[in-house]
Amino acid sequence: MDLGERLESKINRSDYKILIVDDVVSNVLLLKILLTNEKFQVCTANCGNMCIEQAKAEKPDLILLDVMMPDISGFDTAVILKKDPETADIPIIFLTALNNPSDLVHGFQVGANDFLTKPFNKEELVVRVMHQIALVAAKRLIQQQNEELRATISNRDKMYSVIAHDLRSPMASIRMVLNLVVTAVSPDTVGPELFELLDKANKESEEVHGSTTCSSGRRARQDDSTWCCRTSTWATSCRAWSTSLR
Repeated sequence: MDLGERLESKINRSDYKILIVDDVVSNVLLLKILLTNEKFQVCTANCGNMCIEQAKAEKPDLILLDVMMPDISGFDTAVILKKDPETADIPIIFLTALNNPSDLVHGFQVGANDFLTKPFNKEELVVRVMHQIALVAAKRLIQQQNEELRATISNRDKMYSVIAHDLRSPMASIRMVLNLVVTAVSPDTVGPELFELLDKANKESEEVHGSTTCSSGRRARQDDSTWCCRTSTWATSCRAWSTSLR
């Protein structure tokens, strides 16, 4: 079973609404019966203008749109739907008896996602409808995962912000102590290796402090995660210094 088939198997058809548009009542009734039996929600319209109204009111997941209608054609209806942000993303399957390649090309140019040729059979209808519904379901899944990812990133950034805030005060105190120590000692008094570690820790504490402030002295709006990483590097140097003193 491929990915598309697995996705289709998990689709709850009753969650999806299909708008049927045809000026021939018998066609509408036939499609309504077939799709209702397949557990889809169904709404109907008998002309292009009504289709536009229903698309805005019902917000269907798919439109089955007849091409030849008395008021405005299915092609012209599709153009109007695709220009409106409210309905632009609704997929359209054209219902047509036309089989001229130029008509098919024109249909795709005005926004068709697929064609269903009249007279149609149930199996072909269900397959083409399910293909479009599966695409809608996949798009919804991607949008949901993107929203969850954005929420995760937002929570991560809040966590880094809290950590950075809690560390800044003790870090400032340690930086002052390091400045005093480096000023008070020399390689001759503590040895060159220990002095090098002290000097390195002092410089890195200054860099960490500098990355969080603006030239005017105000906190810069920088990525707290970067700040935490620099603090971690600085802490490693401090641990090395502490170990050498034992």
